[in-house]
Amino acid sequence: MTADHTLVLELLHASHAAAQREAPVHRDDDPACQVVLRAAKADADDGGMERLTLLALGTAVCASDLTAVLAEHKNITTQQLIDELVAARRNQGAEDTAMPDLLLAMRTDDPGQAAELLGNLIAGDHDAFLDLIVELGDYAATCVSLLAALEISPVEETLAQLEETVQQFITSKRPPRTGTTGQRQ
Repeated sequence: MTADHTLVLELLHASHAAAQREAPVHRDDDPACQVVLRAAKADADDGGMERLTLLALGTAVCASDLTAVLAEHKNITTQQLIDELVAARRNQGAEDTAMPDLLLAMRTDDPGQAAELLGNLIAGDHDAFLDLIVELGDYAATCVSLLAALEISPVEETLAQLEETVQQFITSKRPPRTGTTGQRQ
């Protein structure tokens, strides 16, 4: 298993397919969880974290760009949309996670901010880090579906644009300043 853009795309596709199912899937059977666990096993076999780090940052780049597109559609800032997301999650009784902070960190001009946040999470709770990657994939899949439902961009077109975004990220090893799915704010 190589650490390249295909791993991020595999997670995005698995998350999107899972979001389309009517019946919930047990976590062990969730294709998105399986992608993350395969990456974790491959990293453990190599004694590193390259795949998981790439998976987290690549998926965060996609989720961040999708958030910016949705915020632009609503004519609000990315910060306002993330605040709405956090409020909605709390209203549903969901626990706070690092995802909103990571999405905001991805939008800054300091690429080290997101890496530092992830590094602290890895050092503190490896399972929470793995859960964050799955959560980012789920969130990105929801955004892809919303873009299609709002007739902003069809699913396949958005996924193709995200592939370009991830390839650019892998090439530069830092988040692109303008994503193919929308302007960074």
